[in-house]
Amino acid sequence: MEEGTIFKQRDNDKVLSASELVARITASDFSDREVTVIGYGSMGKEYVKALRALGVKRIRVCSRSKGSLPELYDKADVETVVGGIENLRCSPRSDELGIVCTPMESLVDVTNLLVSLGFRHLLIEKPISLYSSEIKQLAEHMTRSEVRALCAYNRVAYPGVQEVRARVNVEGGITSCSYTLTEMIKPDWIQRFQKNELERWGIANSLHVISMAHTLIGAPQQWSGYRSNSLEWHPSGAVFTGSGISDQDIVFGYHADWGSKGRWSVEVHTSVASYRLCPLEAVLRKESSLAQWESIPILTYAPEVKMGIVEQVSAMLNPEISRCIPLVSLSDAAILTAYAEKVFGYSTH
Repeated sequence: MEEGTIFKQRDNDKVLSASELVARITASDFSDREVTVIGYGSMGKEYVKALRALGVKRIRVCSRSKGSLPELYDKADVETVVGGIENLRCSPRSDELGIVCTPMESLVDVTNLLVSLGFRHLLIEKPISLYSSEIKQLAEHMTRSEVRALCAYNRVAYPGVQEVRARVNVEGGITSCSYTLTEMIKPDWIQRFQKNELERWGIANSLHVISMAHTLIGAPQQWSGYRSNSLEWHPSGAVFTGSGISDQDIVFGYHADWGSKGRWSVEVHTSVASYRLCPLEAVLRKESSLAQWESIPILTYAPEVKMGIVEQVSAMLNPEISRCIPLVSLSDAAILTAYAEKVFGYSTH
């Protein structure tokens, strides 16, 4: 069955509002599902919280170091494996979900190891790789191996994005979009992140907002952009601006000034109203040019979990929910990364 993704939805897919999505998740039974999580850092912990919130009863967590694993020892629904994927001994069920949330540099290798163990159902943390060519190669390997593999862009599954998708659908569709990519740079980034990650920070981090915007408007089709200035750790530029049209014929523009005081945001417009996601977790709306932005209350299934994680995992576990939430295929991820390579002026190898 063809996978509905952020750039290609199936004709009979339904767009749910945030409240309808909560109702759909609440009505679903995940107790018989089985999930293996590789990596128990900050994201691994969020995935385990999400799985338990959904009522999954068979969770396996594999971590290279003991770290925080002891906090799971008294959980009857969680099995722990120490020593990394090399120590993982299991025969996965045909529908068992494997979630890969290891450090960025090992995502591709761990994914391939899970496939060799027999996993055919995978969710891989973004961006999978800092290079679009490597993502394309992995996508081809997954296709040959008949593996359903998707990339975990959790902001694509934000309830607020669902709400906007549902509302603009009723209002006749989006007519234009603008988004900002300004990073709120912290002084300790050089100590916290690896050099190659910082040099391609637009892929490592800014793709979060790019993925959200293009979930709403479609893939970039034709566009032109400019960049200027630079930072010590990001020599390709610090100011980025451009505009174009998506494959859904929606005009868009983007702007970023990493040396100034802006932040991430997405705005979309219809003939009826304008919508702003800023911060990205919130949704504002107005129906008049002179009106004030009004906040739209957004219902979430498990607010204690990092937003978008529960929604994304529920879609991976339930085919009916996956028809309502856009998921990022590896081909989509490669398209987004190739676009970012051009926006930010990165090499492709």
